[in-house]
Amino acid sequence: MVVRVVEPVRVPSVAPVPASVRAAVVGLVQAEMAARVRTARREVEAAVARLRRAGWRARGTVRVGVPLLELLRAVREERAGLLAVGARGTGGAARLLLGSVADGALKRAPVPVLIVR
Repeated sequence: MVVRVVEPVRVPSVAPVPASVRAAVVGLVQAEMAARVRTARREVEAAVARLRRAGWRARGTVRVGVPLLELLRAVREERAGLLAVGARGTGGAARLLLGSVADGALKRAPVPVLIVR
């Protein structure tokens, strides 16, 4: 299962502005969120297609939420035997550090975790 998690876009606090401005901001945030989900779906579809061409059975999903929590939920729901996550880091001292999702997965996943660059 290929899982891509999109973090929700939060509406900024705009309490002292008129309702029409707030509505416009909410509309922009919703449009941005929809665009991120569409992009994520395209990425997942492409990854699933590559895996299938290579002979793997694959399916994909896009979830919205906190990335680590959604990945751990997917592991449980799918009864996965392995969680593979990407590591961010560009070089130097960054090589010693993992992203927060990869680090959290190593500490909290109920299955082995594969970190890939």
